[in-house]
Amino acid sequence: MTKNNTYKLTVCPMTYVLEILGDKWSFLIIRDMLFKGCCRYKQFIDSDEGVATNILADRLKKLTKHGLITQCKDPENGRQKLYHLTEKGLDLIPSILQLVKWSGHYDCNTVLSEKIMHYLNERFDEAVEIVRNEYLNNRHQPDQT
Repeated sequence: MTKNNTYKLTVCPMTYVLEILGDKWSFLIIRDMLFKGCCRYKQFIDSDEGVATNILADRLKKLTKHGLITQCKDPENGRQKLYHLTEKGLDLIPSILQLVKWSGHYDCNTVLSEKIMHYLNERFDEAVEIVRNEYLNNRHQPDQT
């Protein structure tokens, strides 16, 4: 095997996931897109966690490279970009909701309403569809002209 080979030596699915999402910022960017409607660079910067600009730029680039998000020109300001989840990114919703459910169960600092926990425990598939549809119906739509 030469140094130019770019394929991985492991085919472990967790290795693939961690390669893309193995830091807190990538997950928080996706969270902010799904649950807070963030789609502009400044909205991510203004997040409560306070991501540094260089880290944000790197994670947006990485998530785009791996096909989880896409970017397009902002019709309201042509110098800026809008970021949207792709189908591949949206397919993370069940996993993200399972992690939310897990955190709600084991972390005493996680605050989830009874209604949310009910959906996550008793109507999980419906919760996934609600989150997906809310995101798709409320995201900033780029001008198609």
